Amino acid sequence: MTKLTWAGFITLVGALAACGGKQQAGGGGGGSGEDMSPMDQMMSDSMAVSDDDGSTFGPLEIGADWQTYVKVNTSPVTSETHGGRLVDTYVNQLGARAYLDEEAEIPIGTVLVKTSTEPDGSPGPLFVMAKKSPGFAPDQGDWYYAIQWANPPAAWAKKLGGPIYWRTPSKRAAYCVECHENYDRFLGGVPAPQRLPSLPE
Repeated sequence: MTKLTWAGFITLVGALAACGGKQQAGGGGGGSGEDMSPMDQMMSDSMAVSDDDGSTFGPLEIGADWQTYVKVNTSPVTSETHGGRLVDTYVNQLGARAYLDEEAEIPIGTVLVKTSTEPDGSPGPLFVMAKKSPGFAPDQGDWYYAIQWANPPAAWAKKLGGPIYWRTPSKRAAYCVECHENYDRFLGGVPAPQRLPSLPE
C-alpha cells in the first residue's frame, strides 16, 4: 500500500473513508441520532469486544510525561481521523526533530501524544504512539498505540462503561493500526500551516 504524506492525505481524503469523514449512526458523540465519525463509531463498537489485558483502565503507562514533550503544532488541528476533535501533538525530545522532517526515519523510543478537545471544550481522549524495536509489531511498523480517556462526558461514560485505556495488543485499539497504516511512516503529521517550523532553541 502506498503511504501518504500529509499533503497526499489532503488530496485523497475522500478516499480514506476508513479513517476520516462521518457516517450516520445512532448515539454519535455519546448522544443519539447524530453523525458519528469512524473513530467514535469504533470506540462505541469496541465495547462488544471481549475485555483483555490491554483494555483494563489504569494510569497512562507510555507518554505519561507528555507535558514535557515538544508541541509540534502552533495551533489546535481539527482531526477527522480522531473523531473531528481539536488535537495538539506532543513528541518527546528523542523523536521531535525526525517527526518534523518528513524524510527522516523515526528513531526507536519516539513517543507521540495527541491531546484532544471535545466540541463542548471538555478534554477528549489522549492518543498515544510509541516506536518500538524491530519485531514488536512488524505489520504496523513496530508502533504501539493507545487511547486513554480518564474522564469521558456522562453520555460517553455510559456508552463506554466508564473510563477507557485501550492499548496494543488489544483488539480495541485495532482502529489505530487500520488508520495509521495509510500514512507515510505510519504518521499523519501536522498540516504545514500549523506545523512547528523548527525545534525551540
